[in-house]
Amino acid sequence: MRLLVLAVLAGLVALTAAEVVVPPRIEQGVEERVAREVPEAGSVDATLRSFPVVARVLGTGRMEHLVVVLDDVARPEVRVDSVRVDVRGIEVSRQALVDGEVDLERIDSAALMATITEEDLEETLPGNIADLRLLPGRAEVTVAGQTVGSDVTVRDGRVVFDLGPLGDAGVALPGRDFFPCPLEGEVVHGAVQLFCTLDEVPPYLLRQFQSAASAS
Repeated sequence: MRLLVLAVLAGLVALTAAEVVVPPRIEQGVEERVAREVPEAGSVDATLRSFPVVARVLGTGRMEHLVVVLDDVARPEVRVDSVRVDVRGIEVSRQALVDGEVDLERIDSAALMATITEEDLEETLPGNIADLRLLPGRAEVTVAGQTVGSDVTVRDGRVVFDLGPLGDAGVALPGRDFFPCPLEGEVVHGAVQLFCTLDEVPPYLLRQFQSAASAS
């Protein structure tokens, strides 16, 4: 009996130690992989939000929540201030976890939210448009010295400013390699926020996610 108790205690100690050591290794591995795939990102941060990680995976083969945030992404279309990818209900390989990796086999859901500031949008607008000001639900711009109000919509992969009789002006968004989902958007103070539910997770996040999400 004493040996059994000691064995159980030793197992609990080992599991507790693994909960301290393994999650940071996984997060670091995700960050390094995304940084390699998106070198234009200023920083990458990955966070597992599914404590206990090791015990849950060993018992169920699942992790509940992974969040990856990319900041200051200098895309050729337009600079993206931040991108947050939220992945939930992640089925993973137990053996890969031991090696500090996340070999994803299936996910329940994923969502993306991105922010583009008015400064970065203004830099990409046609040269005759200046002094872009984003307000909740609308925008103001100066065209040929005249300040006009504008509705703002996200459609066909662009942020579009409706300038009334002056016509439309737009900023192209990164394509499906970066935003692999139909984007919606809203104007908040100083920025446009983009969001969508993902049918496939961006390939720069984890290569295994794309096929797994498609099968869900």
